[in-house]
Formats: sequence, structure tokens, C-alpha cells
Amino acid sequence: MTDTDETKRKRSEAARKGAATKGPEGRRAASLKAAATKGPEVVRQAARKAAASRDPEAHREAIRKAAAARSPERRREMALKALANRDPEAHREAIRKALAARSPEARQATIRKRAETRRRNREAAKGEAPG
Repeated sequence: MTDTDETKRKRSEAARKGAATKGPEGRRAASLKAAATKGPEVVRQAARKAAASRDPEAHREAIRKAAAARSPERRREMALKALANRDPEAHREAIRKALAARSPEARQATIRKRAETRRRNREAAKGEAPG
């Protein structure tokens, strides 16, 4: 093991021991202090580095697992909170931009799917009607 590896190992081991002895409040205070001393550019750079090294499929799988672990009540509560914080006009504009960016083939596929759904709904309504 090289000197730098040994130094890194000792440093991370010391950090683990320190985190274990601090407790939740001590860790929280330390993280707030660290966040206050870092500038916004350093924080952005760290976020970019973390995003670049993240495996997209593993990230999606972790999100799926977290969503599956939530109760239906919790999911509904989160959705209502997100809706309450959403700017309706900005949301409409984002949808317009997304639709405009789609290819003509994708737009045609959406139109076909909607027509098929309407047809199925009409047939189901006729089948369920008495007489």
C-alpha cells in the first residue's frame, strides 16, 4: 500500500469514528458548518461530479425501489404537495416546449393511441349500457 493510500485510509477511518461518536445532532451541525464554508461554485462542481459518476440505470432502480416502499397515502401526500408548489403557467409552458420538441412520428403515434383509447371507451360504454 502506498503512502497516499495509507493516508487516505487513516483519514477515512478517523472520519468514520468521528461520525459514529458525534450522534445525529453533531453530524447535522458539522454538515451545516461545512455547507456554510463552501461557496456555491464548489457545491455545483461537487454535484456535477457526483452526477457524472452515477450509473443511470442503478439510479432509476433506486428510485423505483424507494417509490415501491412508500405507502399509497404517502405517495398521494407527496403528489399533492408537489402540485401545490407547481407554478401552473410554467408547467403549461414546459409541456408546450416538450411537445414541440417531439418528432412528427411520435406526435402521430400519440394521436393514434388517443383515438384508440376513445374508441375502446365508446365500445365499453355501449357494452355496459342496459338493453
